[in-house]
Amino acid sequence: MTTEAIQCLWGPCGYPLEDCTPAGLARHLKEYHFDDVINQWDDRSRGLCQWSTNGRPCGKEMLYEGYGKHIASVHLGSIARICQRCNRKFARIDSLQRHLRQSCRGMSV
Repeated sequence: MTTEAIQCLWGPCGYPLEDCTPAGLARHLKEYHFDDVINQWDDRSRGLCQWSTNGRPCGKEMLYEGYGKHIASVHLGSIARICQRCNRKFARIDSLQRHLRQSCRGMSV
């Protein structure tokens, strides 16, 4: 098991992240990347994801309120779930639940 902290890759931050849940990531963004004057956080505002992927910002457009979930699922995989029937990995619990309802046939051959 690794004890190495995951670093924030939103812009040039690099701060170690202690909580990689969607809520924890949103708290970090609000505290370190948005302020009360120039760059205000508003859940209903739209913006581009600035998480670095291969040295370049992701650039996906979304509501600010979706940043935490997006980073957790797409960039960190911290909310990924494994199907107990077939061992496939899903980025989010809702994807796993849909898989179980619609298509999981059990153990793959």
